[in-house]
Amino acid sequence: MKAIIFDAFGTLFQVTSGGSARTILKNITDIGAAVDEEAFHKEWKAYYKAHTSETCEFMTERDIFISRIQMFYDRYHVTRSAETDADAVLVGAYQREAYPEVKQVLKELMQHYSVFIGSNTDNDVLESVMRKNDISVHKVYTSEDLKCYKPDAHFYRQILKENALDVQEVLFVGDTVSDDILGPKAAGMKTVLIDRTGKAGECGQDCTITDLSGLREVLEF
Repeated sequence: MKAIIFDAFGTLFQVTSGGSARTILKNITDIGAAVDEEAFHKEWKAYYKAHTSETCEFMTERDIFISRIQMFYDRYHVTRSAETDADAVLVGAYQREAYPEVKQVLKELMQHYSVFIGSNTDNDVLESVMRKNDISVHKVYTSEDLKCYKPDAHFYRQILKENALDVQEVLFVGDTVSDDILGPKAAGMKTVLIDRTGKAGECGQDCTITDLSGLREVLEF
């Protein structure tokens, strides 16, 4: 093993699921619109997934976010600015905290391996969060850099090509089944699922850890 690629959010940095959707839903219902909440959240998630597929023209996450809000605002005749509301909600993304063990484990790993981040995110978000938490790795790759989203095979292949790595030399570590396990496995990489809740189960990963400290045992360093 020569290199380890880490997902960022949910793996290295803490996230709160669904907060942005709830905020936008409130903006809609505050004008008196009747909204099926379950259907709204389902469509909210589906919109992102559809626009990050390899068949779609690339858009940054911010632009996808604005487009998604605008779609709902147009449907329910909300006169608010989708761009302004998107930026207000996205402020929270810049404030994410690293999990407690991350900094030390990454420091140890960098003495033995090339350590990269491979994340579906915009550059300024990830750069800001890494700077805020004083986190560094050897190289960072984002969907904005690579102009595609995990689990598109092109995302993983570009990282391998740039670093002259064979798939057998790379370990992918992440918390999302499709992006961090199934995608890398399809590309031929070994995978580690980080399951902090203990609820993920078996999804094809080579092993499972509950936090990054578990990599010490997995990699025997």
